[in-house]
Amino acid sequence: MSAPPRVLVAEQPHYLPWLDFHEQLARADTLVVLDNVQWLRRGWQRRARVALPSGAPLPPPTEPAYQWLTIPLEGAHRDTRIGDLVVDTSQPWTRKHLATLTMLYGRRPYFRSQVLPRLERFYAAAAEERGPGSLLRTLLSSMTLFAEPLGLSPRVVLASSLARSLPDKTERLADYCVQLGQDTYYSAVGSLYLRPGPFRERDVRLLWQKFRYPAYDQGRPGERFVVGLSIVDVLSNVPVDLVREWLAPSPWGPFARPAPEPER
Repeated sequence: MSAPPRVLVAEQPHYLPWLDFHEQLARADTLVVLDNVQWLRRGWQRRARVALPSGAPLPPPTEPAYQWLTIPLEGAHRDTRIGDLVVDTSQPWTRKHLATLTMLYGRRPYFRSQVLPRLERFYAAAAEERGPGSLLRTLLSSMTLFAEPLGLSPRVVLASSLARSLPDKTERLADYCVQLGQDTYYSAVGSLYLRPGPFRERDVRLLWQKFRYPAYDQGRPGERFVVGLSIVDVLSNVPVDLVREWLAPSPWGPFARPAPEPER
């Protein structure tokens, strides 16, 4: 029987990320957080997608059916690296974000039991963050906020702590696998720039995410399901044990569940 893969996932830091990201964590032995790349003003690093207010009808399918929560920054320039960004503490963003999430999800069945206690601790700590690196520290906390109840425990490594001598993105990710002793790279579908060659040259297997997003009750009967909202939306509406089942290994390739032992 072949040994299970040693899986590396590499992602930029995200704010209260979506279910797909947690599915990657469920496969990962190691999560490399790409803190040494330039930030994107309209990227996902400091923004989270959450539901529209329950009384507001969803817009047509051609328009976004969500709203953004955005962490304010101080003195951010286009060439600033993510690890150096500073949260703007002159704005009471932690209080506002917690109030917004409570307003949006307070009546959902699992918000107060599964989500609110962790959010309160997270925002209390985030409100104390100051200075360079404060955004990164906040994002790292948000990325693993629900890891314990979901049974996720990857090793977290900052890319800035690794050798970064290769300018090509694909070669650099493949080299991270070698540096950290991982034989498999598990990529989100959106990373279409990756080339198989550099992984193959290093005996690293490149796998693409095949997660099928499950629909769940979002408290909007008769309206379409909105894909890609924050894990806060998921855990406010779905019992955590069911979400853990969604994240369990699916029956394909190296992530297949082992066959049961025959009865004797």
